[in-house]
Amino acid sequence: MQSRPLYFRLLRQFLSHGGVLAATLIAVGVASLTDVLLIRQLQNVVDALRPQGISHGAEVAGGVLTTVGHWIDRFMPVDAAQAALWTIPAIIMALAFLRMVSSFAGDYGSSWLSNRVQADLRGQMFRRILRLPNGYFDQSSTGTTLSRVTFDANQVSQAGLNVLNVAVRDSVATAGYLVSLFTIDWQLAVFCLGLLPLVAIVVIFAGRRMRRLSESAQHAMGELTRVLDESIGGQRVVKIFGGQEYEQRRFDDVVRLNRQLAVKHSATAAMNSGIIMMLVGATLSAVIYFALVRAQQGALSPGAFVAFMGSLMAMQSPIKNLTKINEPLQRGLAAAKSVFGLIDAPVETDEGTRTLGRAAGRIELQHVGFRYGVTDPDAAPALRDVSLAIAAGETVALVGGSGSGKTTLASLLPRFYDVTSGAILLDGVDLRDYRLADLRQQIALVSQDVVLFNDTLAANIAYGDPAPDQARIEAAARAAYAHEFIERQPQGYATQVGENGLRLSGGQRQRLAIARALYKDAPILILDEATSALDTESERQVQAALERLMTGRTTVVIAHRLSTIENADRIVVMNGGAIAEAGTHAALLAEGGLYARLYQTQKQLTA
Repeated sequence: MQSRPLYFRLLRQFLSHGGVLAATLIAVGVASLTDVLLIRQLQNVVDALRPQGISHGAEVAGGVLTTVGHWIDRFMPVDAAQAALWTIPAIIMALAFLRMVSSFAGDYGSSWLSNRVQADLRGQMFRRILRLPNGYFDQSSTGTTLSRVTFDANQVSQAGLNVLNVAVRDSVATAGYLVSLFTIDWQLAVFCLGLLPLVAIVVIFAGRRMRRLSESAQHAMGELTRVLDESIGGQRVVKIFGGQEYEQRRFDDVVRLNRQLAVKHSATAAMNSGIIMMLVGATLSAVIYFALVRAQQGALSPGAFVAFMGSLMAMQSPIKNLTKINEPLQRGLAAAKSVFGLIDAPVETDEGTRTLGRAAGRIELQHVGFRYGVTDPDAAPALRDVSLAIAAGETVALVGGSGSGKTTLASLLPRFYDVTSGAILLDGVDLRDYRLADLRQQIALVSQDVVLFNDTLAANIAYGDPAPDQARIEAAARAAYAHEFIERQPQGYATQVGENGLRLSGGQRQRLAIARALYKDAPILILDEATSALDTESERQVQAALERLMTGRTTVVIAHRLSTIENADRIVVMNGGAIAEAGTHAALLAEGGLYARLYQTQKQLTA
């Protein structure tokens, strides 16, 4: 995305709060204008201090001073000297008060807008993350996504408002000082403008380099977050396998890259600012020389000379800020490219229009084929021409070696992925014809890798229900043999489980996941080795609960321990992405094929 449309899109985020934005920019502009007017008052002060300058000062104080003096003369006659004694300080005091009020309003409005837009962008990104397809997460690391939501969103808000804020504040100040210079001595002012083309060339060159460095820095920060996320999340594996040195090297490498990019970025910014300040300094020296010459010739009064030099030197600060504006702008645009790239990422395909109350649970796979990375024709297919009919209420177990396709097949049912070829029907209707939310409402999942949220035990059981029923929660917990250990917790069902349920044992976490599936009461169940983390006693209890749960429901079991699926209505053996065998436990053993060999191997290992 090009810089201009990218920045305009960013500005639209602020325009949604147009009233606050306008008030903030007006306040910023007024604050800058008061600085210009305060510097201009030097001319009145210095000229008033000349011999007989008090009387002269009332005449040179400007339009405001003259008007005030005429108004005072009408009601309270005083001489010009007395007027100059108090009107000049009064004007300065009024300008200082206006500066205080406008500066506070501008700073407060800027902070409010920046944080509001940052929150808006994070909200948009999080809404999009929740609706992204599984394929996105297969190709993008968690650390990179976290960096976009946290770090990049902050950079974007800085670019959007702070750059605009600086542009208004320092443009108004620069324009004001230029007007002041021209009104004092237009010949000297024209001489100053000869610097601008050189400044523009330096800004354009530096801006292109900083944009490239900023994009590299965004990627490097994502890598840093990814390494941290992997090392912290897998800290037990790191410790047990002695990977501390390896992880330290990985972290040091990515920190070194971030440091190098930051130094290059700072060096470019410093050179940009330094060259411009050198040009300004050279011009300032020449201007001071010619101004002194004109003052000696009587073309400039002492007050005008002081005001001209004061305005010229004060103008350096806004010019410097304007030359530096490219640095946060390019950094922010690089972050905006990342942020809007996430916001624009295609969501899960949901073109279905058919609603679905409660499905009967009849599933049919018709010549289903699937490959990960559909854009890569050389990628090996995960499923090849799979056809399978599952009757409503039937329990079908999927078994096979690693990479055989059983997990992929189960992932197609809730449309975590869409089939590459063929079709999957639910109650005679293609899954893609149903509304996605309605389809997933029919399915409950109990996975080997239990996911619990840092919330109460009750909230985890009733997850997804906007109006949880405590009686149903407790009934589901009892059926999953979780009620007793929940009651022993400090606050019972209101106890916080901690991050991903780390305060609970593996068996307790697994029983909570089963209770969540029981609470949902969906007509279709997907069980991914749901009893793998339980001890023998708990496994018997939960297996009994699962058998009651599976009654009358269509159940697909992904089985690794074959002893847990001997009572399944049908066992489907997967091999190389295709169905190799299918039948009951007894029938497959009698055939002496792949299932029989797998079963005998596991039996020998557990003997």
